[in-house]
Amino acid sequence: MTNFSYRLWLSVISIFVFCALTISVMAESSYFHPSADPSLDSVTLHGGASGRDHKEIGSTLPGESGVEKSAIVRSLVAQSSKESSPKTSTGEKIWRSEELSLLAVGLGVGDVDGDGKNDIVVADPSNVYLHRFNAGQMNLVTEYNTGNLEIKAIDVAKVRKQGPARIYVTAQNRGSVSSFVLEYRGGTLTPVISEFPYFLRVINYPTRGPILLGQRKGMSKMYEGPIFNIEDKGNELLVGERFGTPLKIPIFGFTIGDFEGQRKPLIAVYDREDHLRLYEPSGKRLYVSKSYYGGSDIILRWVGPEVSKDSEKDMVADTAYVRPRIMSMDVDKDSRYEILAISHSSKTMRMLSRTKMLEEGRIKGLVWTGDALEERWATPKVQGMVTDFTVDTLPGLDGPRLITLERKKTDWLAFLRSRSQLRAYDLQSLISDGVSGKSRESED
Repeated sequence: MTNFSYRLWLSVISIFVFCALTISVMAESSYFHPSADPSLDSVTLHGGASGRDHKEIGSTLPGESGVEKSAIVRSLVAQSSKESSPKTSTGEKIWRSEELSLLAVGLGVGDVDGDGKNDIVVADPSNVYLHRFNAGQMNLVTEYNTGNLEIKAIDVAKVRKQGPARIYVTAQNRGSVSSFVLEYRGGTLTPVISEFPYFLRVINYPTRGPILLGQRKGMSKMYEGPIFNIEDKGNELLVGERFGTPLKIPIFGFTIGDFEGQRKPLIAVYDREDHLRLYEPSGKRLYVSKSYYGGSDIILRWVGPEVSKDSEKDMVADTAYVRPRIMSMDVDKDSRYEILAISHSSKTMRMLSRTKMLEEGRIKGLVWTGDALEERWATPKVQGMVTDFTVDTLPGLDGPRLITLERKKTDWLAFLRSRSQLRAYDLQSLISDGVSGKSRESED
């Protein structure tokens, strides 16, 4: 055989092996859903609802008691949960979950099943998963499939005096907002309120605890108009009085705290360019950071895929994202609240509106000096994105924990496979390391 023929046969064999491996990966992946919709955002490409054959929210299959099962996704997550092994003792600094075969969108912690212990709720674009946490393990209890709705954000909170904590889900049906509320009943997650036309978010207000807020989608801007107090009446959500924030503050990506320690509330918010701003309640701007904070690739839809791209461009010039969570806490009980904010780097330097390629996610604890924000502590950088976080307790782990939901860094097959992971950091250890300078980095 000539040298040319040998190289030719070697090339043919290599191509055949590559194609076989690719087909195998596609067959095994539960997140490859081809779609003709050219407007699909990154969430949809990783397994959003648009590419699936779903029933409407609240519909049932025979024998499933109100919860529609997605067999492949359930088996992957259940297998990951069953294989989980304790990653930490009560005295160690970081607990890590096993990797989950899903595209992380949102996280919540609370006593959802009413047993007096906190549970972990994780959402991907089409499903809400309820896990119990015991002996360092996440065990899948049940899941809820949203049908043709795309999940954009979730919160877990007990805002009613009666019953356990509930799951408040912001979702969209094409271009419309169709949020809903889930409650754990009889072993399943049951929708108790559906098709609520407001974005929903729970924030911890310094003097009131967790409060539920809502905002309507605007006509010319995604975040437009006032934010309202929302009252959970059990079987319905009632829109109350306007919440006292300036109109320029969107419902996602803001928090309120006494950042000066003078019993004076200030507002911290991510802006559209991923900078962090501070405002007085009157709307007076106090500060804009040079560093980047926040960052998300979860896109809010203006219209459905049946509307042409040209028409969509006429309606809005800029892409609207769900701005991620930001929190304020008096972590060391000195009467001055700190800001807990997400930080990412970007491979594209944030120059492309729809392709930020965020990585190196972490949570930073920031202190307002009256002139600038100073980093006091930070979690270690992770390879991928931090899509959501919260601060709460978990059964069997000592003290308050900073719990993060991380979307793992993937290779060029990311559109076929998605991996996520949770971490629970000992908050007091983070603060101590920050004071000693172990976790801090210089700001520009």
